[in-house]
Amino acid sequence: MPDRSSVVISLSDCIAQYDAHLLKIRGLSKSTRNLHRHVVHMLLCSSFPTGDIAWSTFCFGDVVQFVTTEFQRLTSRATQRVWLMVLRSFLRYLAAHEHISGGWDAALPSIANRQHVQLPRGLTQQQVDALWTASEGSKPRDLRNRALFLLFLRLGLRTEEVASLVPGDIDWSAGNLKVRSAKTTRVRTLPLAQDVGEALVAYLRSLHRRPVRLFDPARKPPIPEQRYEVYVRNCVYYLFERAGIRDRGPHSLRHTLATEMVGKGATFKAVSDVLGHKSITTTLIYAKLDLEALKQVALPWPGGAR
Repeated sequence: MPDRSSVVISLSDCIAQYDAHLLKIRGLSKSTRNLHRHVVHMLLCSSFPTGDIAWSTFCFGDVVQFVTTEFQRLTSRATQRVWLMVLRSFLRYLAAHEHISGGWDAALPSIANRQHVQLPRGLTQQQVDALWTASEGSKPRDLRNRALFLLFLRLGLRTEEVASLVPGDIDWSAGNLKVRSAKTTRVRTLPLAQDVGEALVAYLRSLHRRPVRLFDPARKPPIPEQRYEVYVRNCVYYLFERAGIRDRGPHSLRHTLATEMVGKGATFKAVSDVLGHKSITTTLIYAKLDLEALKQVALPWPGGAR
């Protein structure tokens, strides 16, 4: 390993280089990289208050002190697991570039994972019916809400996936919808159910112009990327409010579809393919572990495993 005393870098340069690694080497989405930058920035500010990083003075005790201090503030086990994941990633990055010795990541503590103790809460049939009623009407706003409601409920899309949809993603002749996910960096094609297609047609015909995205905020361009997702999320929360549902959001519609598929006997493979899960571990939230069924989920991702 080279002499670490000669390695000095500014905090901003270090974070920029790590962010480039996350994007180009690991292919992480912008939101995930934002989380990594936040945690790493806090760690480096704690260890190097002046903003000048000298790796020769960086020791594992600095990481331990940082984790101990922050976890007194962050009491959520889920948040602690995420922060430890980020820290392990950063420590492996530093070790790969010979800024620190290897093995620091393995020395960090583990937080028990209880994410599969119970299923995520979907919606009851009564709540689904209430949302259907709340989305009725012939006004452009109602047609928009009905289209959004069915995209989430029938296809189980994520908010960012709906926000990124453009008119060209719909193949009307084949009855398919192309879905891009920034979270998994994957593209998948889903069949467009008849009621979803009819709702989209009614909504698009109500518009006075061809939209850039399927769901455009009512403001002049340029529109920041994040604004599209905020707009879609707010529209769905508005629909939930109209339906008298105040403790759920767009993701509960995704859970509703997955739970319904499992209840009707769908395989893990089918649920994983529809929801676009990158890891089968995520799909197992919706069902008990079945080793025979697990074998069916060995679907290779385009470009190889990551």
